[in-house]
Amino acid sequence: MISAQHNKMSHTVTVTRTTTTTSTSAIILNTGYLKTLPGLLKLAQVILGGIIIAILVYYKDQKYTFTFLSSALLFFLCIATTFFIASLLLLLSCLCSITTASIIAKTLYEFIYHGAAFLLYLIACLMFLVEVNRANFGGGYYQPFLVASIFGLILTALYLVSSVLAYRSYRGG
Repeated sequence: MISAQHNKMSHTVTVTRTTTTTSTSAIILNTGYLKTLPGLLKLAQVILGGIIIAILVYYKDQKYTFTFLSSALLFFLCIATTFFIASLLLLLSCLCSITTASIIAKTLYEFIYHGAAFLLYLIACLMFLVEVNRANFGGGYYQPFLVASIFGLILTALYLVSSVLAYRSYRGG
């Protein structure tokens, strides 16, 4: 009778795991976001919104006590201020966080936000433009208010483009 002897060999495996934690107080800006179309659109929305607010605030106080355009001017100013602040915060969030910039574009929030901005800016600009053209007043108010209205219409188009891009991003396309 032949006996077979099994030689069992044992292996030793050593796994080394290194974890490094780095902490920094520096704020790292995601400047690459400004090279994307959504980033450029948000930057343009903030800049144009700021210009519109500056024009409306500057000229509303110069010998102009809301006798003309009162409700249209106030509505336009409220819409411009609301979306200026919201767009600025959204832009800053995307600039300060790579995660925010990549995740928020895929959410329904961006589509709803830009859609609402488009609709409300469109209504406010058209109301204001009609009132500016209807009112015959001197003092050099016509041109700056007309410029603010035209900038508002350009901004409306930018929000429409942002809304379309946000919808495509949300749908995964």
